[in-house]
Amino acid sequence: MQYSGFYFQRKLIISSFVTLLMLFIMTITPNNSVAQDTENTLPKSVIFETDMCTDVDDVGALAVLHALADSREAEILAISFNEVHPSAADAICAINTWYNRDDIPIGIYKGDLAAPDESSYLDALANFPHNLPPLPTPSSLELYLQVLREQPDNSVTIISVGFLNNLYDLLKADSDLISQKVTELVVMAVLIDDPYNTIRHDLVDTSEYVIRNWPTPLVISQHGESVHTGTRLAETPAENPVREAYYQQFNKQYKGRSSWDQLAVLYGVRGLSNYFTEITDGKGRLSNGYEWEMQPGFRSYLDPRLSDSEFAEIIEDLMIKPPRK
Repeated sequence: MQYSGFYFQRKLIISSFVTLLMLFIMTITPNNSVAQDTENTLPKSVIFETDMCTDVDDVGALAVLHALADSREAEILAISFNEVHPSAADAICAINTWYNRDDIPIGIYKGDLAAPDESSYLDALANFPHNLPPLPTPSSLELYLQVLREQPDNSVTIISVGFLNNLYDLLKADSDLISQKVTELVVMAVLIDDPYNTIRHDLVDTSEYVIRNWPTPLVISQHGESVHTGTRLAETPAENPVREAYYQQFNKQYKGRSSWDQLAVLYGVRGLSNYFTEITDGKGRLSNGYEWEMQPGFRSYLDPRLSDSEFAEIIEDLMIKPPRK
């Protein structure tokens, strides 16, 4: 009798424990599902449009993009160059190679540009290990058409941190393809009378055509002049071509440089997060007098929510992050 009572008491304890365990599992399951959903979130598909040549923040921006790809936040579909420097494709490929992504397709602008720019670092970067695929390097237009056609509908973000000549060519060639495949175009430019990206090489009318006719949401990213990054690249290996670019840009020194392009990439991949507020009213204006209205879901610009020092820490941590093995 004592044994039998103990037996039933033990069964009661076990039954109670199982019930509590099931209640606990039911309680935590939603949180686990959220965590699993977060882990399984697809990376953002990005085409990077760059004028990597005179300024070095393009290099920093590509480093940020690779770091975000390493954390599976982004997939780099292609890189398009909108200047005409002969070493650019090799230099870009050298950066990709450093990050173990030497197979990223690269396209270059093959038209004529007024007063082409020189570079303090592209020739040096072209000497770093790389294997440029394929040869000859295709035009950016060819690359855009090929890559976009291969993507699911409404899946591609284009981040433009340079001139808009390649996007002009794409828009002229197949605007319907853009509407079908592109979710958003992020343009690094000053909202009012931009002094460089929209006017350099006599391209202001080209820029107007793109801003006026681009069929998907277009977001202007203009902050970054007072966000200085790059000095911590001195901590990275000498084999790092990003480090070399900043070293050459500042006459064999490591100095901080404005981070316009890095902030455009940060928004392009991570979205507003707690970094930015999207402004959907007011106007933008080019130096030729063309104005456009902000429209929710179509045309907007970004205002920063973080301090310059907070942005600098986020960006530089990404810029110096070692390549993923």
